[in-house]
Amino acid sequence: MTHIKSSHNSVSVKLIIGVYTVGSIKRLLCRYFLPVLLLLLSTGMGWSTAAAQNRAFVTNIFTDTVSVINTATDLEIALIPVGSRPIAVAVNPSGSRAYVANQNSSSVSVINTANNTVVATIPVGLGPSGVAVTPNGARVYITNQGNHTVSVIAAATNTVSATILVGIAPFGVAISADGSRAYVTNLLSDSVSVINTATNVVVATIPVGDRPFAVALSAVDARAYVANSTSDTVSVIDTSSNTVIATIPVGDAPIAVAVSPNGARVYVANQSSFTVSVINTANNTVIDTIPVGAFPSGVAVTNDGARVYVTNQGSGNVSVIDTATNTVIDTIPTTGACPFGIAITVRFEPGGSTAAGVSVSGRLATASGRGIAKAYVTLSGGVGGSVHALTNPFGYYTFEDVPVGQTYIMSVRSKRYRFSEPVRVLNLADELTGVDFVAEP
Repeated sequence: MTHIKSSHNSVSVKLIIGVYTVGSIKRLLCRYFLPVLLLLLSTGMGWSTAAAQNRAFVTNIFTDTVSVINTATDLEIALIPVGSRPIAVAVNPSGSRAYVANQNSSSVSVINTANNTVVATIPVGLGPSGVAVTPNGARVYITNQGNHTVSVIAAATNTVSATILVGIAPFGVAISADGSRAYVTNLLSDSVSVINTATNVVVATIPVGDRPFAVALSAVDARAYVANSTSDTVSVIDTSSNTVIATIPVGDAPIAVAVSPNGARVYVANQSSFTVSVINTANNTVIDTIPVGAFPSGVAVTNDGARVYVTNQGSGNVSVIDTATNTVIDTIPTTGACPFGIAITVRFEPGGSTAAGVSVSGRLATASGRGIAKAYVTLSGGVGGSVHALTNPFGYYTFEDVPVGQTYIMSVRSKRYRFSEPVRVLNLADELTGVDFVAEP
């Protein structure tokens, strides 16, 4: 393995069912009742030690487990017991830890991905529903649907370091590429709260569509994409101004969204139409609709952008989409019942006869030549994941120990500046210097 380094209220619902086996009840709940409950909620009813590589982590709501899938073979290789009703999962940037939001336990399970064991259980707010990790892996943000808050976990100590009041019934959460902002969807406020992660204070509230479930951010440009489950739309937010700049019609009941590493495509899981919508971010239009399993609920893109994994809670499996053809090329059964959330981690590692150890460096500057400090540089692709670097006070950055013989995508982002060419494709054969970016005048 090669490592790249960089310089209110809740309502309980009881179902009375005849004499069934435990397994059949779970399947019935998963296939029919859970989607109905989620959509009732969305219409206004209150109620990554050594890191894992080539792995997808899937939460199984009705068996209180997490399935581990080897994305190199598309086989389930482990089943991990966690808390009650695990609904969301996120993996830290190094791939060493996975964080699972257990909705009924009001807790977060911390998984050591090297041996697939739970190493900590952290009490959080009521009904945790979403989870996201900062790019440096230091903090984890958890949405608590039941008491309208976000818990901030210090990863080093596995303790809650802050609690932030947001909108009503927060569900989804995503962190900006530079780690400075957290975006939270508020289901019953029809809004997105923007949190300054340095102060853990809400600095903006953005109205979006009806019952926003999920949010995903582009690492390439200043855009956030929000899945509005009742409006059947995706809101596009310009994160530099925190305003909605486009609204895109998609399928029926969109509840999950993911952005490709190069920012060119957005994938939306439409729960009630059993499809995934593919959005072209250049013109904010749907360019394809892909049939998947029953009640798709989670979506994640591999770090090379080649495949998309979709959890189908009604079918009890995961669909694998080839992004070159937008077709399902594999279906992976899960041992656990009702797969919902999904997160993927893939680390850079050399393949075949390729060697490792070269550096990639450059500078970000204004048109007048002044270095741009604290800009965010991301290197992704190859056969692995993404790594990040911040520019120094003079605008310079360096990535070390990058495997050669592979193709990478480099993207840059700054709070203050825009770049006419924010993305480069690098075919790395040897050490590479002078990969510079110049801001627009």
